[in-house]
Amino acid sequence: GTQLRQQRNQAEQLAVQARTEASQVQHRLEKALLERAQLEQQLREQAESFARLAHEDDLSGLPNRRAFDDALSRQMAASRRSERPLCLVVLSIDHLKQINTQWSRAVGDLVLCEVGDLMRRSLRASDMPARLGNKEFAVLLTDTALADAEIACQRLQRLFSQYAEWGGHPGGDIKVSFSAGVVQLGEDDQAPVLFYQRAKNALAQAKRDGRAR
Repeated sequence: GTQLRQQRNQAEQLAVQARTEASQVQHRLEKALLERAQLEQQLREQAESFARLAHEDDLSGLPNRRAFDDALSRQMAASRRSERPLCLVVLSIDHLKQINTQWSRAVGDLVLCEVGDLMRRSLRASDMPARLGNKEFAVLLTDTALADAEIACQRLQRLFSQYAEWGGHPGGDIKVSFSAGVVQLGEDDQAPVLFYQRAKNALAQAKRDGRAR
């Protein structure tokens, strides 16, 4: 009887030890799976962040030149297939260098951020604003004829003139305007670069005519 009780005790101890080890193994496995899931989530977030940075202007938050070039090619092809109008606006902030000199580069950068915000507020969800360079922006206006594109630019000009806190300075201390070139896709625009160059030429004409137009 004594020997049988000892064997039973040993069996129970072994069973307890086995359950404890199995629990520890299960815990380590669950921990490893959780760490793997967390790592995969971090990698996905980093990949999404890198993809966003590759197509987003880090100052204004608008799509950058790369994203604009991709969208321009796609929209030109879509416009030709559907025979719907497409307009391109290229605009430049007037006298940004003077703002940087008089108020500081930080204020000038804030102005560019505010420009991006006003553009988002004034445009339709289907339109695409982008920042192409230092003071140069662009807008793709889908399913839009030239006259309506001009109206969109005039609406944005009114927002500029009514905005009274440029550069974080309330009271209208800083005045900001833009010059713009507006063109509608035509048969001669066989390549995106030609379409874009026509808008640039119109922008240059607006600057020669006195800016803010």
